[in-house]
Amino acid sequence: MRVVESSELSNYKVLPFDLFTENKTKILEAGEVLTPGKLIMLKNYVRIYAEDFLGEKEENKQQSEQVNVKTSAQRLRNFSYESLDPDDFNTVINKESAMKMDTQIKIKYFFKRIFDLLLQGYYDDAILKMQSLVNIIRNESFKTLCKTGKGSKIRFMGEYELCHPLNVAVIACLIAKKLDYAPRAMDELILGALLHDIGKLEINLDGESAILSTNEDEMREHTVLGYKMILEKFGLSESIAKIALEHHENNDGSGYPKGLSNDFISEYAQIINVANYYDNLANNRTHVIVTNNREALREMLDVGTRKFSAKMLYTFINMFNYDDVNDFNDMMI
Repeated sequence: MRVVESSELSNYKVLPFDLFTENKTKILEAGEVLTPGKLIMLKNYVRIYAEDFLGEKEENKQQSEQVNVKTSAQRLRNFSYESLDPDDFNTVINKESAMKMDTQIKIKYFFKRIFDLLLQGYYDDAILKMQSLVNIIRNESFKTLCKTGKGSKIRFMGEYELCHPLNVAVIACLIAKKLDYAPRAMDELILGALLHDIGKLEINLDGESAILSTNEDEMREHTVLGYKMILEKFGLSESIAKIALEHHENNDGSGYPKGLSNDFISEYAQIINVANYYDNLANNRTHVIVTNNREALREMLDVGTRKFSAKMLYTFINMFNYDDVNDFNDMMI
């Protein structure tokens, strides 16, 4: 309720609110035409009060919008791997994978939801859930993928912005297993693999097109930006941040951003360099076209220690066999 001046009422032809006396007795109703006679009658009252429905409706609308925003944020943040239904996510499946189809879908769906959190700026929630994803990837890799001997059977296929970080994480996990990494070091490596290209979001903030970009001349800065994001926004360790910073450094010093070589490149980044290049080959994201795992392995051997640490390259190569000649395009359903 609020006090209404007679001068205000003269501005209306139709009354937009109910009018009351100070005893809350209704004088006129909203919607009545304010004739000259009614205006004169209203001047006989010492005070007139209005119930401003327009103001209340606007206030209610604002409150409702705030509730909707809060509810949407809660819905965006409140999910777990176990709560996700694979039927809710339409995606491409690798029919040759050693991983069950529902598991492939749920991992991709979970990562997509985490990625959405990052895009919305919910960094703490995203990193917490990503650490859960690290455990899932490690467990699934040890349970099914280490036994295959075929690169085609460890790959997620479909959306590059989802599958590439997941593939790099799985391959890095398997290399770390071969190198007898301690659990904590392995988990750091997997988390860094999932975040190795995150700096691309700082270059182009529409998310997917940033991750999808293949123009390295424009995207070179993503290594430094990713390093800063991981340290400053995510609060993670220097060793994880260096994965983003150095995964394009080459063994012969020809990489970027610093032109580091040999053992000056962190060991985690040396592993991610191998895993990253392999998955980009398999996704036709390089200048070399390959159609199957054997051709990808041959190309990596041709590139050799100019690009890769010998230790990491041959550990990776020895994980797989040369009989894996399934065409990558035929593996997708």
